[in-house]
Amino acid sequence: MELTKLYKRILAGTICVSLLSGFTGKEEYVELNGMLNGRSSSSFNRNDNNIVTTLTRGTRGEILETKKLRSGSYGIKIKVMNGRMAGNEMWVYHKDGASDLSLFEEVPQNWDKAAKSKDITKAKATRTEVEKPAVTDPEFSKKKAQANKEAIDAINRANGSKNKDNCINCSTVSTQSGRRAVISKKRVSGKKARGMSNQCQNLLMNSQGDSTQLGQYMMSTMADPRNSKYYLKSNALGSFCPRFNNLSTENKLKAWNWFWTSLGQEESSTCNPSLRHGQFYRDRNGNTRRLNPTDGLGIWTVELSPILRRSRGPECSNVKTAAGQAKCAIEIMKDTQLAKGSKATTGSKYWGPTRKGRLQRQMLPHMERFALCFQQ
Repeated sequence: MELTKLYKRILAGTICVSLLSGFTGKEEYVELNGMLNGRSSSSFNRNDNNIVTTLTRGTRGEILETKKLRSGSYGIKIKVMNGRMAGNEMWVYHKDGASDLSLFEEVPQNWDKAAKSKDITKAKATRTEVEKPAVTDPEFSKKKAQANKEAIDAINRANGSKNKDNCINCSTVSTQSGRRAVISKKRVSGKKARGMSNQCQNLLMNSQGDSTQLGQYMMSTMADPRNSKYYLKSNALGSFCPRFNNLSTENKLKAWNWFWTSLGQEESSTCNPSLRHGQFYRDRNGNTRRLNPTDGLGIWTVELSPILRRSRGPECSNVKTAAGQAKCAIEIMKDTQLAKGSKATTGSKYWGPTRKGRLQRQMLPHMERFALCFQQ
């Protein structure tokens, strides 16, 4: 496929300027002591839009490749060995003496007690007979990594001009002047747009389509092979995005993110992950009406009660954070509609604003601002 070929060309063009002292590229392992951005390429500039995910403390990986940067620091390509991103390959930043990475000379049998090094030049890549821990079935990992290449490359395709200043933990990408807006102020039909709070407007991306950290997390989650076959299938967004099949993988994921933005506005108005939603409300006449079947929480009004969420699986086990709510919402859409052959606009719907009679009034006025879904 075109995206896969492009991804390979990018990798082929990545030249190691200077291999680290003692590096052979084999039997070298790292562990994160803090949070680091995992990137699809070895560039760590402020204007890069190549953040795939934010790796958490305790993430472990095998070093596949290293690159010395102009600043004297290093880019390290790892294959993640544990956690949700296990099996994926990505780049992380390292600066000798001031790094969130611990380096191991061999596969530690006990990660907690293994000797660690903060200096990458002292972490020699010596071959060892220690058996590597099995992360998952090798064939499954190979297929999973290959399936993720397209989405990783799609996120990287939006890269603009480079800024020489390093940006290690940027959560958003600076807007570049002269770029055409992806999110317009008006609907493509010319009709007045439906109101949207600033919190929701900037929840997942800016008007140029540059993703926030939460937006990148949602794109990565939907691009996971367990989800991508549903979220990237033909006409997945239905009438919310008539040109869905004509979009690139990157823009399909952005269209979905604008859907989640629009839904967040209609469900919570402020996109506040701490907001509680009661079951009842009073209408203009003072009458009490039922709004939700159960108490809800956060941006997309997921069930507040963990007992009610239990049947939705581990993806909905913790919804105290925006990321947890995002993961749960993605799972709910997949399980209740997409995996059953329905689109975002058809089938049995969890969210009221997407239901017949309301989607035209509540959702479409927002979705029509995402011009790529409606204009040639």
